[in-house]
Amino acid sequence: MRKHLAFSLRYFVFWIILFAAYRIAFIIYQFENLTTLRFNELVNILIRGAWMDASLTGYLLLLTFLLQAILFFVSPKALSKLFSAITLIFLFIVNIVVISDMELYRNWGFRIDATPLLYLKTPKEAMASVKTPMLILFVVLLAAITYLTHLAYRKWVAKGVEQAKPLKWWHSPIMLFIAATMIIPIRGGFGIAPMNPGKVYFSQNNFCNHAALNPVWNMMYSVSKSSTMNKTYMVEIDKDIAHQRFANLMHTDSTIHVLNINKPNIVIILLESFGAKLVGSLGGLPNVTPNLNRLATEGILFTRATASGDRSDKGIIAVLAGFPAQPTQSVIKYPTKSHKLATISETLYEQGYNTAFYYGGDPDFANIRSFLYHAKFQKLITQDDFPKNYRNSKWGVHDEHVFNYLLNDIDSAKAPFFKMFFTLSSHEPFEIPAKPKFKGKSEVEQFLSSAYYTDSCLGDFMAKAQQREWFKNTLFILIADHGHRQPANYPNYEPLKYGIPMIWLGGAVKQPMVVNTTCSQTDLAATLLAQLNLSHSQFTLSKNILSDKVMPFAYFAFNEGFGYVNQTDTIVYDLVGKKYIKQAGQNIPETKNDAWAFFNAYQEVFNGL
Repeated sequence: MRKHLAFSLRYFVFWIILFAAYRIAFIIYQFENLTTLRFNELVNILIRGAWMDASLTGYLLLLTFLLQAILFFVSPKALSKLFSAITLIFLFIVNIVVISDMELYRNWGFRIDATPLLYLKTPKEAMASVKTPMLILFVVLLAAITYLTHLAYRKWVAKGVEQAKPLKWWHSPIMLFIAATMIIPIRGGFGIAPMNPGKVYFSQNNFCNHAALNPVWNMMYSVSKSSTMNKTYMVEIDKDIAHQRFANLMHTDSTIHVLNINKPNIVIILLESFGAKLVGSLGGLPNVTPNLNRLATEGILFTRATASGDRSDKGIIAVLAGFPAQPTQSVIKYPTKSHKLATISETLYEQGYNTAFYYGGDPDFANIRSFLYHAKFQKLITQDDFPKNYRNSKWGVHDEHVFNYLLNDIDSAKAPFFKMFFTLSSHEPFEIPAKPKFKGKSEVEQFLSSAYYTDSCLGDFMAKAQQREWFKNTLFILIADHGHRQPANYPNYEPLKYGIPMIWLGGAVKQPMVVNTTCSQTDLAATLLAQLNLSHSQFTLSKNILSDKVMPFAYFAFNEGFGYVNQTDTIVYDLVGKKYIKQAGQNIPETKNDAWAFFNAYQEVFNGL
């Protein structure tokens, strides 16, 4: 029995060392964040991380002790082979998660959780963002690391097990007792609160906290919690006060009408990843979106528009339903909730508008198709409506072809119509059917070139549209689904990442103007419907920003956190660490109360769906 216990001890140490090595590799891979780390923070990352590593290792040890208790009559040789096979499976799964997490964190800004599993329903589209060389590298690394780590297990951990004496029946209760003690490392000690992500958070630098997380444990935790979307966070404000402040925040007065027609045709163009940093007219780079910059001078430019979330599935909900992004998975993936949301398209459909949605990819990705049908889109144009030779993007059909399809469709459309086009060419991996504008193969240069390509397609479309008779009766709304961490590689919680363009233009607009009111994607619903003299009371979290009196603010959410900005102040809060990541401005105490008032209202509406 002594050799069996020694094996278990070596097995525990093996996993602890392995997870520590993976954590160091993760930190090195996120080299852009290395300059923010101090030595004492690095030490704390390893110490705190080992705490969570021990929790996960506790589960593995629990299984090994249970097997030894149950299979006490099995020969040591057979038991050794069983443990070797189980370990190989564990290593394969762990290595998939660990390797994937390194790249996903660099793009998403949070450790791997249940989100990738939701995309596996559409594996082709899930893989579309992955470049072929990266996929090959992933497979090679997975095979090599799994082989080497399993070799280390066989050479060091499993050594001597086959020569151990067979277990006796009376060893079984001892093994069961030791298995029961694994609850201690699993729970993270003897405290009342079990192991959770907040237990390893220790720094004002969020990268330190993220680095301390064990990706496999974090993914297991997220999966266990994702069975329900009704996760409620504590708010730092009395509920009655929150309700009153929320009412004040959402109160508006009479509408300033900026359209010259009561029932215009409406076309929303949702631009993939077009953050404000790309748009020169918003203070971004001057030469990435020349057409968008020009169009901004021809219509109504909203200079302080903010994305509600950081993913396309959250952006579609925010724009169409006026509903904020979640600090967990997007509500679009949960039809029982998303189908209860009011939408712009459904409201217009009921007013006699002909509705259609255009997307060059597969709308089954992230459950988008289900939501679009609920939203009363009478026609969905997807990659299946184009010749196969047009599908030369990993995501489907490039923007130029869909813009042309949209233009031809509008030419024969019956007015009034509501059409929405979601672009895709500026999505990773930034493959475009044109010569790159920006030379170089870095991620930033490829992203900028893809945005420039989509902008050129947009410019060509608008130039042709202006020559059509229907243009004078049409309102075009250009808005992004979300921002992007590039250029400048902003972290996921950085407010500047959420700045986006919003421009209203077309013959239905009275005259060009600039609106400097802080607003959100979610405000489009109430604002647009107010211009059409339609009720927007069903959009309880959307406000009319073209009102004589309006409170300027925007809320945005990221993984397990949220932000709130107004004309002068910025608040960013970490819901796991229960701390403010950022506080800046002139009236922080009042802004905090407003932020919590809106967050409380959002939670109440969300949980009531």
